[in-house]
Amino acid sequence: MPPTVRLDGETERCLQELLAATGQDKSSLIRQLIRDHWQQRSPSPSITEQLGGHPEHFLDTRPSGSAERQERRRLLTEQLLARRLERR
Repeated sequence: MPPTVRLDGETERCLQELLAATGQDKSSLIRQLIRDHWQQRSPSPSITEQLGGHPEHFLDTRPSGSAERQERRRLLTEQLLARRLERR
């Protein structure tokens, strides 16, 4: 048995406006709206997830803990000092 939904006056007016704007029948529109709302609640995968994750070699290019701000700063300082010494 199909579900029955009682709408207040304002919601009924909104539904009628949507029906007129889309040209869809009531059942199709309601199904679409429910699917759209459901998809919005589901978190979208990140670009990295869409591409299959980080390549293994990409993750292994830095020492453990190097994502930390202090550690990044220390590594950058070491690299800059090493470059200065190479130039001399």
